Amino acid sequence: MSAVVIKKPDSHRREYAFVQLDNGLRAIVGSDPGCDKAGASLCVNVGMCHERKDLPGLAHFLEHMLFTGTKKFPTEGGYHEFIEQNGGHSNAYTLCYFTNYMFEISPEKFNEALDRFSRFFYEPLLTQDCTDREINAVDSEFQGGMTNPWWRYIGIMNQSANPDHPFHVACGNNKVLKDEPKERGIDLYEEMVKLYESCYSANGMTLVIIGRESVAELTDLVKTMFGPIVNKGVQMPIGDGHGAGKPPFLPADWNVLLLQNPVQDVKEVMFSWVLPYQGGCWRSKPAQYVRHLLGHAGAGSLTSVLKQRGLITENTVGDGAWLEGSFSLLNITLDLTDKGLEHIEEIGMYVFAYIAMLQRTPPQQWIFD
Repeated sequence: MSAVVIKKPDSHRREYAFVQLDNGLRAIVGSDPGCDKAGASLCVNVGMCHERKDLPGLAHFLEHMLFTGTKKFPTEGGYHEFIEQNGGHSNAYTLCYFTNYMFEISPEKFNEALDRFSRFFYEPLLTQDCTDREINAVDSEFQGGMTNPWWRYIGIMNQSANPDHPFHVACGNNKVLKDEPKERGIDLYEEMVKLYESCYSANGMTLVIIGRESVAELTDLVKTMFGPIVNKGVQMPIGDGHGAGKPPFLPADWNVLLLQNPVQDVKEVMFSWVLPYQGGCWRSKPAQYVRHLLGHAGAGSLTSVLKQRGLITENTVGDGAWLEGSFSLLNITLDLTDKGLEHIEEIGMYVFAYIAMLQRTPPQQWIFD
């Protein structure tokens, strides 16, 4: 068993253990004899920013194709059918630098479900006959986000990025995954297989499972079912080094005021800053410290002052979420009143005055605690 100790509250009934397999895959197992659902989630350190930039959506397409069957369980749709017939559900999503696959199911069927699930990562069929159908499924997701304010913001981020940097956001659609590759003589299926074979590696995977079995039994399950995944020794680029020294955004394209014409009734303003990638700062959390102060709503805070002046109704401070990997973001999103919509510059003055005050004040331990 691993010497890693996983901290938890004294009242927490579940038992946990960390294990790293010989192939480099890292896992946390959770034992809960009373759980009504068992499940697993596997994260691969491969995402949109690792695909060919001239084939936007390729990583998302691979995510879809992975579920089309395995050598032991070749029936198309068999995995999803098994999960649903046993009281569970499954899903997956592709981010800029990671792809996540997960399921939950009745605990009695967990072992069989895990056997089906694990094989996607070392013996998938990637059934070629499913290509058009899965491209259409990807296109359906793309069309569904067309009027979503968040996805329109993502579009702005995409257009603002440095074209010489690998960063881009691409759900994919029929045009870029079917029509344009065909016109250029590119075999999209072949490129998808290349992405899987070259980048999906055990040493870039992390796994979490939970079930009714003991920690020792769950650890054995992980070793048996995920041990066959090949460690290809791949080190996927992430952090400030991704991009061969080129910045993800250029000042000329970033230090601007952009006006977006919403398709929904949205009145908000966002202030956004690009930061060095914060993933390595998970212990000290400097960005979280700043977000806490900027989002504070007590007396004398930025939020309280803007509300007292009738300029905003809400202040939400966040990061770049799943966009992050070669950079991080600090975002202040303010929901505006009608008055605030007419006084954007005044709001900006308060925001930057508050930041200037924070810059003059050394970090306080009691705030961090």
